Parts: sequence; C-alpha cells; structure tokens
Amino acid sequence: MADFFRQIRGYRPEIKLFLLFNLLANVGLGVFVLIFNLYLTALGLREDDIGVLSAAQTLSMAAAAASMGLILNRFGLWRTIVGGTAVFVLSAVALSLSETTVTLLPLTIAFGIGFAYMATVTMPFIIEWTRPDQRQQVSALTFSSAAISTTVGSLVGGFLPNLLPFSEIVQYRLTLIPGMLVTAAGFYPLLAMGEARRGKAPVDPGDVRADTAGDRRQVRRDMTVFVAIGGLMAIGAGLVGPFFNVYLATLGASSTAIGLVFAVAGLSSAVVGLTAPAVSRRFGSLWAVVVVRVAAVPFFLLLMLTPVFPVAILAWVARQTSISMAWPIDSTFIAEILPPRSRASVFGLRSAAWNVGFSIASLVGGILIVRYGYHLNFLGLVIFSVISMALFGGYYAQHPRIKSGEITMALSPRARARLERVQQEQAAAALAESPALLPTIDPGQVDDLPREQAGGAKPSPKTIDRRAAPPTVTAAGTSDKERGVDPG
Repeated sequence: MADFFRQIRGYRPEIKLFLLFNLLANVGLGVFVLIFNLYLTALGLREDDIGVLSAAQTLSMAAAAASMGLILNRFGLWRTIVGGTAVFVLSAVALSLSETTVTLLPLTIAFGIGFAYMATVTMPFIIEWTRPDQRQQVSALTFSSAAISTTVGSLVGGFLPNLLPFSEIVQYRLTLIPGMLVTAAGFYPLLAMGEARRGKAPVDPGDVRADTAGDRRQVRRDMTVFVAIGGLMAIGAGLVGPFFNVYLATLGASSTAIGLVFAVAGLSSAVVGLTAPAVSRRFGSLWAVVVVRVAAVPFFLLLMLTPVFPVAILAWVARQTSISMAWPIDSTFIAEILPPRSRASVFGLRSAAWNVGFSIASLVGGILIVRYGYHLNFLGLVIFSVISMALFGGYYAQHPRIKSGEITMALSPRARARLERVQQEQAAAALAESPALLPTIDPGQVDDLPREQAGGAKPSPKTIDRRAAPPTVTAAGTSDKERGVDPG
C-alpha cells in the first residue's frame, strides 16, 4: 500500500488534479443515473418513453464523440473538458426542473453532448499526461475513483428522497440538483491546472515507428475493429443498463434498496477495479479483456432462469465490476496498438459507436420490455457480449505486433516465454542454414585455436595459446575493459 501511494505521489500535478475532478464530477453522475429514471416514472412516463429519451441522449453523445478529434484539435483537452462539464451541469439541473417531453427532449440532447465532451476525453487526457508504464495503473485508479464517487452518489440518491417531507417528484428534484452542485465543484481542480490549461503537454515518445502505406492500412483495420467491438458491446448494454433500476423496482425494491444495490456495485467496482493491472499482467492484456468482459454473462443467464432480487444484485455487481476492470485494460491496450496521432480519434469514434448502439438498443429495449418483459433484453446482453469478445480475441490475437512479441503487455508471462523460445529456435535455425553468417577462420590461425575447435583432441590448459588482443585505450587513457564496455 505504501508503494501504491508512493507511485501516486510520482504522478504529474495534472493527473492528481484530474483524479480529484473525476471524484467530484461522478458524485453528481451517480445521483443522476440512479434517480433520473425514477423521476421520469414519477412524472408518469413508461419504459418506452424512457427509452426514447435515452436514445436521444446517447445519439447526441454519439454525434459529439464523433467530432471529438476536430474539437480536440481546435480547443485542446482542457477546454473541451471544462466546456463539456459546464453543459453537463446546466442541462442536468434544467432536466431536474422539467416535467414535459417538450422540454425534456432537447435538454436530454444537451445533456448527452455535455457528458460526451466531459467523459470521452478521459483516456486521451491520461495517455497525454502519463508515461507509458503508468497508463494502466492511472486508468485503473481513475475508473476506480469514478466508481467510488458514483457509489457515494448512489447512496445519497437512495437515502435522501425518503428524508425529504415533500411529494415524490419534489423529493427526486431536490436530490438531483445537490448532486449536480457537487459535480460543479469539480471546476476547482480543473482551473488549478497549469500546464494543461496552457496546452503544454509532454512529448509522447511512443511514435517512433516508420509510417508506411502498410502501417496506415493496419491502423485503419485496427481502429475499425476496435470501434465495431464497442458498438456490439453497446447493443447489449443498452438493452439492460437504462432499465435495471426500474427492473429492481418491479421486483419490489424501494429507492433506498436500489441505491444500496448501486452502491455495492460501485464499491465492488472501485476495489476490484484496482486489480486490473495485476489481472492484465497475469493473463496479458489481450485475454484479460476477454475474461473480464464475459465474467457477468453467467449471472445474467442465471437471472433469466431465476428472476429474484438476490440474483439481480449479483448480476448487476458482476457487470459493473467487469466494466470497471475492463476499460483500463482495453483502453491502454489500444493505446499501445495505435500510434499517438490516432488515439484521440479512436476513442471518439468508439464512443460514437457505443452511443449509437446504446441508443438504438435502449429504444428497442424499452419496447421489448413493455411487450414481453425483461428476459429478451438479458439474453441480448449475453449474446452481444460473447460476440464482441470473440471478435476482440480472434482479431487481435492475430495482430502482427502481438504475434511478434513487440507489444509484450498483450501476452501472459508464459506466452511471452514460449514466444521467446520459438524466436530463439527460429534464429538458430536461420543461422545454421546460412553459412555466410557464420564466422570464418583463416587457416593460418588454426594453430592459435584450441585443438577441439581445430578438429583435434582437447588440449591441456598448459598447451592453450592464451594470447589476446590488448585492451583498447581511449583518448582519456581508460581502457574499454576498465570502463566495463564490451569491445565487440
């Protein structure tokens, strides 16, 4: 633990301030995620109405995320985060005061745009302000701190309405607005940043590879697959995520119980999410993503067969924990695969694909729930989780930079050792098949060699010629041998 905090002290000031901003911003988000749908149901809206609003929000997020590359090039990371947070807070407060779809719909769109510009830049910011060896730990810490703050938000959102002596709508309203005030406090660490405000990011040393036409084609393929995987996962998430708090309510859970479930899931995500770097080292980042992403599948299969409150708790906790663990691993994985100039674009496009898939799925999901119940939605989550991870593992396991061992973090220690042995055997075989690569011996020097090398019997130590070249002396009068330098 002491080493953990020592490493945190070694982060750049911008990263420390960003972690504080992340903590504050996600408190309001935790309150909003838990309470807003309940607020909408208190207004008399059904699941299909909620699905329409959720679709509008996520489509607006997709449009904003698709423009992320242009926005970042125009305004920079810091201004994008500040502007997105301002729009997010103001639109959320306005949504908490709205009661008709005439105002709810446009404000939901604004909320989605603000949230996209606030949240999508998380990984680009981490990658820009951390060393490559710090990225996985910082991203895990970022997502764990977000889980902690959303847990606090869920607890507040679950308990506060019951403490307020007002009507249900007013209770929810007076819970949503204070949550956004906590998020607004996140402007302090943002404004305290120095170099980030001035746009003076450290130079990224990672882009040292040659940029050939083949490299560019490979980058386009890598980006396309990564974005497609995000879209597939989003479809499964959109079928379940927007409605799970309402589903818990149909099982008889009160808003306090729902808040506790979300709080337990957030706490589990925060604690277990910190183990993401260790899991990545154990399995390699490639297969760690697959294992973690499908970890919640058995629980949702069980929930389909046994739709009771305890199983629902297990399913939700497993899902939220797997998300918290997987995002740091696969985000740093793609950052290692792609050159620096492509990273901001891929995160923006991935977010866009995610939000398009999520919006379509939430729209369809609301209709399916009204007509058939929740079982088809849970089945959709299972199917699209499995398909997306089959594509992830199948494609990237064949990636040339991973098969060659260039990206060592992608493979487990055992796989790396096996690959190194194969490469050594191949190198030895190539050397044996290429006599021109073997050292040649001047026949006149045979007498200077031990007899076992010259084809004779092994000589005694007294008969070996121990003559050696004198050490090379530098201009400073120090020999190579004295300086520990291999003359070869």
